[in-house]
Amino acid sequence: MNWDAIAAIVQMLGSVAVLITLWYLALQVRHAREQVARSVAQGRTDAGRELAMHQASNQRGADIAMRANIALGGQWTGAIGALTSRAGLTLEDAYSFNQWQFAWWNYRQQVIENIADLPAGQRAEFDGGLRAAYGGRLPAMSLWFEHSRPYLNPDAVHYIDNLWAQPG
Repeated sequence: MNWDAIAAIVQMLGSVAVLITLWYLALQVRHAREQVARSVAQGRTDAGRELAMHQASNQRGADIAMRANIALGGQWTGAIGALTSRAGLTLEDAYSFNQWQFAWWNYRQQVIENIADLPAGQRAEFDGGLRAAYGGRLPAMSLWFEHSRPYLNPDAVHYIDNLWAQPG
């Protein structure tokens, strides 16, 4: 075998190695982008849940928000309006309940976005909780969900709609 043939074979093997390395690098970059996107989404959801829980548990903040919105001519429709008219809650209590449910929604939405990663048992438990919360067994939560769904993540709402369509 001559040296030119050996050099050609080595060069071809080197080219294959470079292609494999580039392919692997592309996979790593894609994976890193997905992780960054998931991290940003999780941070957003965590912050929303934290803020909503703070507002729900802070009666002074709820009172200030109510007075300000009433003074500015705010109309209480949607979930807060339904909770005051149908459940008989005060405006302040309906506001706090709304924020509390929004905090729960942020948690549930985050789980729904990553539902494929849950083991079967945890997924069944989570789905059962969704059925209980929004399927009528807990009427105040169901009322909140029905009146809030236009403002919620449509993919997560679609997941719940599909869950209801299945027997269980």
